[in-house]
Amino acid sequence: MTDSKAPLRLHGILRLNERGPFLEVDEGPLWRLQTDSDLRTHQDRRVRVEAWQRGASILELLWIGPA
Repeated sequence: MTDSKAPLRLHGILRLNERGPFLEVDEGPLWRLQTDSDLRTHQDRRVRVEAWQRGASILELLWIGPA
């Protein structure tokens, strides 16, 4: 493992737009998600994610599921 920190575990609403997938967190930041997965089945739904933080507002998605 190359990262010393544990992945973040967050929940919110998954949004899709022309720039890609975003996680809209309640009372928090908007996170851009980096993934090759098709997330349309989760669009506009509450989800839980596990991801590595790769920038100030970028997450590399490891796992996503219903909240």
